[in-house]
Amino acid sequence: MHFAQLYTPGIAQCSYVLGSGKKCVVVDPVRNIEPYLEKAKEFGMEIAAVVETHLHADFISGHMELAEATGAEIYAPKIANCTFPHRALEDGEEFAIENLKFKLIETPGHTPDCTVYVVTDLERSEDPVLVFTGDTLMVGDVGRPDLFPDREEELAEKLFNSLKRLKELDDYVEVYPAHGMGSLCGKALSAKLWSTMGTEKRFNYALQHEDLDSFKKDLLEGMPSAPDHFARCSEINRTGPGLKKEMEEIIPLKAADAYRAHQDGLTFLDVRPYHSFASAHVPNSYSISKDGNLATFAGWIIPPEDRLILVLGGADLEEIKKALYNVGLDNIYGYLEGSIEKWLSAGYPVNNVGTSSVQNLHEWMKQESPLVLDTRAKSEWEAAHIEGTVLAPTPDIRHRYKEWDREEKIVVLCNTSNRSMTAASLLKQRGFKKVINAMGGTTAWSAAGLPMVSESEEK
Repeated sequence: MHFAQLYTPGIAQCSYVLGSGKKCVVVDPVRNIEPYLEKAKEFGMEIAAVVETHLHADFISGHMELAEATGAEIYAPKIANCTFPHRALEDGEEFAIENLKFKLIETPGHTPDCTVYVVTDLERSEDPVLVFTGDTLMVGDVGRPDLFPDREEELAEKLFNSLKRLKELDDYVEVYPAHGMGSLCGKALSAKLWSTMGTEKRFNYALQHEDLDSFKKDLLEGMPSAPDHFARCSEINRTGPGLKKEMEEIIPLKAADAYRAHQDGLTFLDVRPYHSFASAHVPNSYSISKDGNLATFAGWIIPPEDRLILVLGGADLEEIKKALYNVGLDNIYGYLEGSIEKWLSAGYPVNNVGTSSVQNLHEWMKQESPLVLDTRAKSEWEAAHIEGTVLAPTPDIRHRYKEWDREEKIVVLCNTSNRSMTAASLLKQRGFKKVINAMGGTTAWSAAGLPMVSESEEK
């Protein structure tokens, strides 16, 4: 058996290519299919099948792209009710590609349609050798059941029962999940990208519970917020994403053309480093640096219907496209040719964000009580934060901005300055005039030897 795991950073996603004889299978592909085509070529095999473990919520799948490019048949769970051409598999159903046998097991919980595929290499034995667990079971964690808020209790119970089925697999069976650390499909994912059933039975917190109530309490406590695009990606994947070749060409725009487009309602997405955005940017731009988690935060806060103009500042257009396409932001109209420098030299309006060192912020906070928003996640804030700061995770700024005075000075910070600059851009879009980004955030604050407290200490 030939086998390869392919990892997509930004969305922390794992896909797989495995084959036998002259044919191979791709499991849970992302939209950028070139790595799968290259791996199949390296194996000397044709891609005969594309397998989906479930309707992914956090990214747009590449099943349609691969089927169009290779003629491969798509295999998906029948319970997912997919509307594109595919072979729908029921619980316990098997299929074979050369000497590899796949068996689908329904494991609802993370989503109603979650499944796993148990794989047997018939060249070796009749016993399973590995299982593709999708988002049902990950290394050190399981898939969150709260993506359907009105069904989280029901799905948590289903997940509890699904995990019982998985625990019946032998300890030596290798576990290959769809995500690793950094994904928001769970809350405590390991940086390790594969495991064994024996290891997970022994160390995964979710597999230690024999009682449903304690399982549900442990699972649902401390769950991170779910990004906005989670609510739309699974439906796009169910009906079949549009092909990239059908999208409009992304064109270079001279400053005058970009200005006119902006006047007509197009949206600027600036992916330059946070300090560059602070100095000068197109008014009402989004700041989501390529150096941060571009895909997740773009999918989270940018409406998918917005037509985008990119400010690249030296970033690779192809890499930015891949990140945005992965989360269903397909409406990229063009990019600002010559970046912000050409915009500036043409004399068009610019905006900026104030900056402060952590030392200056510390002195200010000793003398006054400025409004300082900590834009990190709740779990980060609870673990350690600057005393007197207000927890306001970056995506929440879109809804909470009404709590604050637009004329007041507001300081934002995160752990670096990427998320806080995104928060600053959201505040600037909503008319806040005096926004200051604390450069280096809590990382710089700690490095300077300045004090932080945990939530329990502050209480």
